Amino acid sequence: LPILRRGDAIGVLAFYSREPNAFDDEIVKLLEHIAANISFALDNFERDAERAAAERAVRESDERFRALTALSTDWYWEQDTEFRFTRFGRPDDAEDNPVGRRVVGKHPWQTGTAEGGWDSHRATLEAHRPFRDVVTYNKYRNGTFRYFAASGEPVFDDDGRFRGYRGVARDITERKRAEARIQYLATHDGLTDLPNRVMFSQLLNLAIESAKRYNRHFAVLFIDLDRFKVINDTLGHDAGDELLRETAIRLKHILRASDVVGRFGGDEFVLLLQEANDAQQVATVARKILSTVIKPMTLFGQECRLTASIGIAMFPEHAENEQSLMKNADIAMYAAKEQGKNTYQFYSKEIKTQSLERLTLETSLRHALERREFYLHYQPKLNLKTGAITGVEALLRWRHPDLGLVSPAQFIPLAEETGLIVPIGKWVLNTACAQSVDWQRAGLPPVCMAVNLSARQFNDENLLQDIAEALEQSALRPELLELEITEGMVMQNAERATKVLAAIKQLGVRLAIDDFGTGYSSLAQIKRFPLDILKVDRSFVREIPHDAEDKAIAEAIIAMGKSLSLTIVAEGVETEEQASFLREHACDEMQGYYFSKPVEPARFAALLRTHVSNP
Repeated sequence: LPILRRGDAIGVLAFYSREPNAFDDEIVKLLEHIAANISFALDNFERDAERAAAERAVRESDERFRALTALSTDWYWEQDTEFRFTRFGRPDDAEDNPVGRRVVGKHPWQTGTAEGGWDSHRATLEAHRPFRDVVTYNKYRNGTFRYFAASGEPVFDDDGRFRGYRGVARDITERKRAEARIQYLATHDGLTDLPNRVMFSQLLNLAIESAKRYNRHFAVLFIDLDRFKVINDTLGHDAGDELLRETAIRLKHILRASDVVGRFGGDEFVLLLQEANDAQQVATVARKILSTVIKPMTLFGQECRLTASIGIAMFPEHAENEQSLMKNADIAMYAAKEQGKNTYQFYSKEIKTQSLERLTLETSLRHALERREFYLHYQPKLNLKTGAITGVEALLRWRHPDLGLVSPAQFIPLAEETGLIVPIGKWVLNTACAQSVDWQRAGLPPVCMAVNLSARQFNDENLLQDIAEALEQSALRPELLELEITEGMVMQNAERATKVLAAIKQLGVRLAIDDFGTGYSSLAQIKRFPLDILKVDRSFVREIPHDAEDKAIAEAIIAMGKSLSLTIVAEGVETEEQASFLREHACDEMQGYYFSKPVEPARFAALLRTHVSNP
C-alpha cells in the first residue's frame, strides 16, 4: 500500500501472512484506511514543520523576517498602532488583491471568528506581546469554512515606540478538514456511520450524569444479531456489510431523536434509550426492534431474514455506572440467546448468577479435555425383528471434579457456542473408533459405531482429514463407522452439504440423519443426500400408540423412508407397546431405555454377547 506525501509516493506499507487468502475485502479496506491516515498525518507533520519555520522568522530581525517571507507562500500582513490591517497578501501579490480588499483597513475581529473568542487575543495585542497560531475562520454562504492560523510580533522604532504588528498567516483549511475526518473516524463506525464504542461511552456517561442530577431513568439495550455469521460466511463479506448497514438504518428509523444507537463491531449494536420511566415502555421498544429486524431484506438477489437477541439494563435499577450497565446488558443478552433467540431479556440477579455459573462452566470446559474428564457411554441399537444388537451410539459424558456429572444438555450447547466442540468431537470420534476395534479384538462380533457430528464439526475444514485419521489410527473398517447429522446442518447450505457428504461416502462411511421430523424438511429434500439411515425423533415415538397424530406421523416417516431404501431407526423407545407398534409397521431398528440406557463399555460388551444375530 503506497504512503503518500503531497500526492507523491514516498514509500510503501507491506503486509504478509502465513495463511492463504488472509486478506479479504474487509481487511484490505481497513489497511487502505490505515495507509490513508498515515499519509494525512505525514502531510500534517510537514505543514507543522513549515509553520514552525515561519514562526522562527517572526522572532528574528526585520531584514531576516522580510527576506524569509519573500520566499514563503504564507500570507504576509502588517497592522498599524490601532491594530487595523495595512497590508495583507503574499510576497508576489500585487498591492491590490481581492483578499487584501477583504481585510485591509479592518481590525482582526472584523474579518472573521477566532477559536475561543477574541478577548484573549485583544488583550495580547494591547499588551504588545507576540502571539502564535491564532486560528480564525469564516463561513461562506454555501456552508463551507475557511481557516487561517496567524502568528505575529510587535514592531518598535529605534526609540522604542510601538509602531504596530507584522506577521504571517497560513491557510489551514485542508488541515482542519483532515483533523475533522480523523476525529470523526475515531468516534464513529466506518461501515454504518453510527457512534462507535468510544463515542457511545462518552454519551452514556453524560446520560448518567444528567439522570443523577434530574432523577431520571433510562435503559441500555445490547443487541446481537442471530445467525449473522452464517449469512456472512454463505453470501460473503460484502453481503454481510450490506446487512449491517441496512440494520443500522432500520434501527435509526424506529428511534426517537433523543435516543442513541451505536455499533461496537461485528454484529453487535447498542442502544441508549433516554428517559425510559418503566420496564413496560422499554419492552415495547424491544419488541419493535425485533419486529423491524426480522423483516426480510434482499442481499445480492438473495432474500434473507434475520433475528436478534436483546439484553436490557435499566438505570438506576440495575446499575449506576457505565461499566456495570454495559456488562449487565450483555449478560441479559446472552440469557435471551439461551432462551432460543429472537427475544429480549431484562437483567436480574438470577441471570447474573446463571451467567457466573456459565462462565465457571466454560472455564472448566476448556480444561476438561486435557484433564481427561470426558468419557463415553454406549447405547445399543436393536433389530426389531431378530432382537440382535446391530449397532451402538457413542454418547459423550463429563465428570467434573467438583460439580460431579454435568448434563450433556448443559455443556454441549456451550461447547458448540465456544467452538470447543471441534476438538472435543475429534476426541469422541477417535475414542469411539478405537473402542469398537477393542471389542472386536476381545472376540465380540463387529457392529456399526455411530458418532454424532455437531454443526461446528460439519463446517470445519479439517473434518474429512479427522475422519480418515480416526479410521487409520484405529484400523476400523469404514463401513462400521456411522456419522449422525441433523436436518438443520444439511439444509442450512444444501450445496456445500452435498459435497461434504459425498466426500464422506467416498471414505466408505455410513451416514444417518438424526432427529428427523423436527427440522421441517421433507423427504423429497433429504433424498438429494447420500444417506443410509433415518432416525425418527423421539418426540413422535413418545405418545405411541395413544396419540393418533404421532402414530400417523411415525407411519408416514417409516413408509417414505422405506421408499428411499433407508434403514429406519426409532429413537426413545421406552415401552413394549411402542416397540410392538414399530415392529408391526416395518420399522427396522429401535433405540431407547426399553432395551438399554447408555452404558459403560464393559456393560455394552456383556449385552452384545447375549444379543447377537443368529448365524
